[in-house]
Amino acid sequence: MSIEQSTTNDAGLIPPDAMLIDGSSSAQQFVDFGEGFVRNILVPRAGLLPTDVFLDLGCGNGSIARALTTFLALPGRYEGLDIHGESIRWLQEHYRQHAGFRFSHANVYNKMYNPGGSLTASQYRLPYADGAFTMALLKSVFTHMLPDDVRSYLRELSRVLRPGGRAVTTYFLLNEESRSFVDRGKDEIKMRFDWEGDPRCRVANPEMPEEATAHDEARVRSYAAEAGFSVFEMTFGNWCGRPSLLGLQDLVILIKL
Repeated sequence: MSIEQSTTNDAGLIPPDAMLIDGSSSAQQFVDFGEGFVRNILVPRAGLLPTDVFLDLGCGNGSIARALTTFLALPGRYEGLDIHGESIRWLQEHYRQHAGFRFSHANVYNKMYNPGGSLTASQYRLPYADGAFTMALLKSVFTHMLPDDVRSYLRELSRVLRPGGRAVTTYFLLNEESRSFVDRGKDEIKMRFDWEGDPRCRVANPEMPEEATAHDEARVRSYAAEAGFSVFEMTFGNWCGRPSLLGLQDLVILIKL
């Protein structure tokens, strides 16, 4: 079934307004975000197939999951993982009728989203077997993580993907162009502070660095290669003030070697 056949009438999978913490401000925007990302990114650019075994790492309140209920088909299935316990509880309750969809809570510390977490991101091991997935998505995840944690997650991501598997990730990437926009105050996110004095990572709020983080492009490429990935696509968004049709965040699609 194609993504065009998805319907916006499935109100049972749309969270209440109080849970719209993913950047959407209405039910319709929640639907549009999820369906648009599947239709415009996952299918044409990352090659998502209905039979893919899909990991949504940082699934939030389920905008991608909802869109995939009308796309994935056996033996394809979906695993959602997030550190926000309230969202996971809601998803577990409302997806009971969708047998191929499962959601789990990762009790990982994040000052903004899970301050009571018992593990650091660099300590955390994904609760999946080696080579369990054919595609993974980390949308708006690395934009809230610090460098050591990004490095650790990429290693774990490589472990749970099969050779040839694809990882779709988003970032705020620092390079010569984006830094020039940021230094002129053009960036929407206002990445003004070097994290711990390292200009290769900037944050918008040093009191809560996980609110928004920007990572050096060269370092991201290095971490990806170290974890056993090749970069299939790197396309830049408009977060820093550059003109871009992609949207806010930078897109990096990796392939497991």
